[in-house]
Amino acid sequence: MLEEAAKPLLKPRVHRQVVKSLAMRILGNQLAPGSVMPPEPDLCLEFNISRSAVREAIKVLGSKGLVTTRPRIGTVVQPRENWNLLDPDLLGWSMELQPSAELVLSLIEARQVIEPAAARFAALRATAIDIAPLEEAFGRMSRFKVSQDFEAFNKADIEFHTALLRASGNIVFQQLSNTIGAALAYSFRLTISRAREPGASLSNHGEVIDRIRMRDSEGAYASMAHLLNIAIIDLGIGKAGSPSR
Repeated sequence: MLEEAAKPLLKPRVHRQVVKSLAMRILGNQLAPGSVMPPEPDLCLEFNISRSAVREAIKVLGSKGLVTTRPRIGTVVQPRENWNLLDPDLLGWSMELQPSAELVLSLIEARQVIEPAAARFAALRATAIDIAPLEEAFGRMSRFKVSQDFEAFNKADIEFHTALLRASGNIVFQQLSNTIGAALAYSFRLTISRAREPGASLSNHGEVIDRIRMRDSEGAYASMAHLLNIAIIDLGIGKAGSPSR
């Protein structure tokens, strides 16, 4: 009876583990783009699951752009440009592999477009209630810098940037907040060992809040752009916009 009761609880965990295991093989290039995945019977034996469970896992991988199913061929790994690399699961699993400098740079370049605009909108639209999470995150960053707890500092930093997107009042930017948070966590893995000091940009975060409070939209834009330039310097980007050697 206990075993039967436990099965429904184990199934989601097992299913997620199968999806993750196959995704990690693709992300780590063990299953290269264009290659055909092992047939269903082999995957059933390897993971000790049913064919329907294998098909469900393949369906999840397909929804993330990793694979496609072709008649008489099987499940084929998609080209990298088809992967949904901003999917929070894929970003999280990628963090367990060697961080990609190319992906981190691309994420920061996207943030250079989105976050200064979000700061500008926040200066124009944000209420005191919208600004409060920014101030709370900044307060935690300040405390954790003093205590040298940079893991907690980075967590508060992520909360600062996601709060900024929500404060913009732009529903598309607000929807991006989880993705930006996952992207920041990914980029921190690469930048933390290269940064002069994880808390070195604290005053720049405070400046962004000050500009938003003062309703200085262009100043908020410029301050946020400057803050992201610091992140690129910490990543080691050369003047031409490519990783320095």
